Amino acid sequence: MKKNMKKDILIMGFAMFAIFFGSGNLIFPPIIGLASGEQVGWTIIGLALTGILFPMMALASVGNVGYGLHDMMKHVNSWWHYLYMGLGLLVVIFGTIPRCGGVAFESGMQGIFGELPLSARIIFLAVFFAVSYYFAMNRSTVIDKVGNYLTPLLLITLLAIIVLAVVSPIDTLHSSSISTAKDSFLNGFFTGYNTGDVGTGILCAGMFIAAFREKGYRTKQEYNKMMLGIIIVGFILLFIVYAGLAYLGAQGVNYYGLDVNATFLLTDLVKNLAGYEGSCILSIAVILACLTTAIGMIATTGQWIEGWSNGKISYKMASLMITLAIFIISCLGVTNILKISGPIFMILFPMSVVLTFLGLGKKWVPNDGAWKGAVWVAFIMSLFDALNLAVTTGLLNIDISGLISVINQIPLAKQGFAWLIPTILGYIIGASVYKLKKKESIAYEVWNN
Repeated sequence: MKKNMKKDILIMGFAMFAIFFGSGNLIFPPIIGLASGEQVGWTIIGLALTGILFPMMALASVGNVGYGLHDMMKHVNSWWHYLYMGLGLLVVIFGTIPRCGGVAFESGMQGIFGELPLSARIIFLAVFFAVSYYFAMNRSTVIDKVGNYLTPLLLITLLAIIVLAVVSPIDTLHSSSISTAKDSFLNGFFTGYNTGDVGTGILCAGMFIAAFREKGYRTKQEYNKMMLGIIIVGFILLFIVYAGLAYLGAQGVNYYGLDVNATFLLTDLVKNLAGYEGSCILSIAVILACLTTAIGMIATTGQWIEGWSNGKISYKMASLMITLAIFIISCLGVTNILKISGPIFMILFPMSVVLTFLGLGKKWVPNDGAWKGAVWVAFIMSLFDALNLAVTTGLLNIDISGLISVINQIPLAKQGFAWLIPTILGYIIGASVYKLKKKESIAYEVWNN
């Protein structure tokens, strides 16, 4: 097979950018830029670490262990990948993709044409998901299609807004109410962390690794070069876009309060920047951002279902089933259904962060006991966060104030990291028990040398 590594890196790097950059990623940079004001540079640095670098590290960690989640999860338990993928599938069906369709219509189409009737929503969603399936239905070309066609269009619309923000700013930068360098850095750091894109990196890794192999890159050395290359391309693109949008938000310090709605802030900033034409460009960017994320998630879940069924359900059929299910859910309205995905995601996220660092540092992890101890404890601790969110959103009606007060005694709990210290202890205890019992760890190398 004839290979052109530079071209493949560029196309797959574009695809990585597009799949990571969903509608939510378009909205939050301006709001944290607004909070930072003239210290926006520190916010961008913090955001780049957790919102860009961490998710890409997650993607790389899976390939460092094997071909996909199945290989990574063997270090925890032979069936653990079924649990992880099952939870991931629920998040995708009841959260990620329905939200993509809803936001694409409400902030995209209605941003151009104004309020539209229910019939227009159904027609739009039918077209939106038909296009999503078209791009996702062929596993061997999904990355190329996204990287070749959709990403350039998305980048053009985003760069048009960013260039205007730089050459014709709404206002010069001023100090905001929390504009110290430390606060601005932490604001960007925690906002990037809370996007949850680390989970997206773990979930979508198998799709990129399969694309590597189908293009003929089958050795560990080739994998390392390809992964490093697409991470560099994806990082640069995401950094430019995040930095530009945060800079745009920082220009609004004199015009908006910190309690402003994030979606309104972005749309109003762009309207002030470029009028109705700018609003139309932003709406197109929203639709494209939602579309690329939906394509990536459909392709990922299609692969999972094919694997679970041992090939009895083909990838193309699985992708079609997922697309139809999502279309129906989106038409019925997802306001209450989205409450389900939040707590499930809270269970997945700490595990995803732990798996990322274990996968990247595989050669330094002493044994599988360390994997088991860390991942199990992260999973158990995340159940408390999920329960708390379910109660907060009204999904459950129970009193857990006593439990939460106990959890908050754990160091870093109030900062959202109640799982961190217990997970480190789980890692140490698990590794020690394995060593004392002289248990053997799984040792294999699936990549060719």
